[in-house]
Amino acid sequence: MSKTVSAMEARQNFGSLLNQVALQKEEVVIERAGKPLAKLVDVDSGVSGKLDFRDISKLPNAIWEK
Repeated sequence: MSKTVSAMEARQNFGSLLNQVALQKEEVVIERAGKPLAKLVDVDSGVSGKLDFRDISKLPNAIWEK
């Protein structure tokens, strides 16, 4: 589940948000003027949003399945 916070709230409560992400594995979407700008996720979540085609071993196995 993800939580949405404003950029100002993220700035003021950054340490608390880091704890939520690291300990509770919660995603935090940071928005400015009602538009999502960034997502704070646990480093071990494996969610990067991008595929690196330079190293084929980093591609998910499911990409090769029908």
